[in-house]
Amino acid sequence: MKRIPWPEAIAPAAYKINDDTVHSTIFDDPYFSKSGGLAEKRHVFVEANHVEDRFRRSKKVTILEFGFGLGLNLLCTLDAYGSVDSDCVLDYVAFEKYPLTKDQLRECLRASIGKHAHAESVIAKLPPLISGFHRIILSPKIILTLIYGDAGSAIKELDASVDVFYLDGFSPKKNEDLWSPHLFASFRRLAATGASFSTYSSAGAVRRGMAHAGFDTQVKTGFAQKKEMLVGVFSDKVQTNRQPVDNVRIIGGGIAGCSLALRASELGLKVTLVDSGRAVMGQGSSNPLPLVRPTISLDFGPRGQLSWYAYFYAMRLYRMWSETQALGWQEIGAIQLAQTGEDYSKMRNALKVLSLGQDFLKCVEQGSSALKGLSARISGGVLISPVGQLSKCQTGFAEALRNQSIEVLTQISLSDLDRGDFLGERRTTSEVLPLVLANPQTAQRLVPAVDLRLQPIRGQSTRVKGMGKRLRFALCGDGYLSALDDGSAWSSGTFDLNDESEEIRAKDNLLNLNRISNWVDSIGSGRNDLVTESWVGVRYATYDRMPHVGSLSQGVYALTGLGSKGFTWGPLAAEVIVSELLGLSCPVERSIKKRMSPLRFG
Repeated sequence: MKRIPWPEAIAPAAYKINDDTVHSTIFDDPYFSKSGGLAEKRHVFVEANHVEDRFRRSKKVTILEFGFGLGLNLLCTLDAYGSVDSDCVLDYVAFEKYPLTKDQLRECLRASIGKHAHAESVIAKLPPLISGFHRIILSPKIILTLIYGDAGSAIKELDASVDVFYLDGFSPKKNEDLWSPHLFASFRRLAATGASFSTYSSAGAVRRGMAHAGFDTQVKTGFAQKKEMLVGVFSDKVQTNRQPVDNVRIIGGGIAGCSLALRASELGLKVTLVDSGRAVMGQGSSNPLPLVRPTISLDFGPRGQLSWYAYFYAMRLYRMWSETQALGWQEIGAIQLAQTGEDYSKMRNALKVLSLGQDFLKCVEQGSSALKGLSARISGGVLISPVGQLSKCQTGFAEALRNQSIEVLTQISLSDLDRGDFLGERRTTSEVLPLVLANPQTAQRLVPAVDLRLQPIRGQSTRVKGMGKRLRFALCGDGYLSALDDGSAWSSGTFDLNDESEEIRAKDNLLNLNRISNWVDSIGSGRNDLVTESWVGVRYATYDRMPHVGSLSQGVYALTGLGSKGFTWGPLAAEVIVSELLGLSCPVERSIKKRMSPLRFG
């Protein structure tokens, strides 16, 4: 498959601060009126779109902003949300071509509005400056999706049912691209029933563009010295009207199914989780020490994009969950090892393209201090910090499900979708309740008409004692090696395609021991006396190594085929499904979602 190169690195915003006003030097225009940033945003956007009233009467409100800038519209919207006693889900999507770094944003907000109750919690969760979609959970029912890049080209990738449009780009005279007829025309596809928009600009071109997009426009009194602003309500035929559901059934209690169950419950759905085992997080998801990490690659195709999006999302989500659940979550450093000098050269080139900064990704050359104590045969690598590891998956997720009062039914095996008492409720109403298949072992049998092309892949891990403090970082190559606090470590990485055996094999322990001896000095090969424990899991991957995430038929969805990436990809894949169930914006590009369709093999 042809490699798709990474896009050019995102250019951060350029600005200057005069008194308490932040001025863009790229567009030669201020980020907000001199009469007051928050007051202006509140008047032009929050109040003009009756956002507080929408929160009171809706299950979800999707807001689409053009020009995230300093985040002032988001802060005002969060203030409005906090003032209303509502269970509404706030789904906030924003485009930004020239985002500010975290430190820049702190500086600008400090100079312009001083302290704000929500500012630091938002800033702390902002992603690195990588092109594309970034899903951020600010709180269980407050979702932020930042889309870094040009809105004119990226708008076609957005899948959403938008209730409110905030048009807050720089002046149409200074930033023509963000006020183009092409962009306005895309609103027709995105607008929900009763959608509204507002903008500080009352320019004739904006008025005509929004009218052409299907909005009845109206000129209203502007803020402070500005006499006029523009508002409107969508009156054309809705193309993206979605009806959210109240219940969901999930078959499969692995990491994907549990991630979906927890997020669906947090967002207000009644959830039933069904598994064939004696407890959740069994089989391939019972990995005793999974790593959550990206893969350093020059490929920015769908798989490369998904790898990075999912990694950033999973790190934030596990971090949030671990504040209240005992998942054994730790954030550590990991080195992705180069197998040869040529591999190391490719990694160096990838880092130049990624432009994430040495605080996050750093090349480590052969003989560097980061590789001290490791084998001289290692040709270098990339230090990634942080990555995550989970040491209490089974007990932690079981407890999390109980704490969310999620109904869990275990030791239930299904031979087809027309059997099983728990499915009876799906047929008690005229509308079929949604069912999600997160059970790769039996999914194909349940939907025989769809070719899922799932392959079993057996993997065995080996726990060894006596590592002490020799392992400063997790090591990743043809498998991985990661330490626990007690001085032991798990070596993982056997790969047996089309093998579903759960038998512990001595030869696989030997392979894992040899990996250690190849990577770590003073650990001899074949040291069976160091082995304290072994684990076997069977994961299922698709032929193209993209997961199955999406609709199979009316009311039936697939969430499977994650292979060995389950703990990294599973949370974001689950977010795609729950977003579709609730009518929320999709957290990934439409092109990526299409590549994950479970119907793609025919």
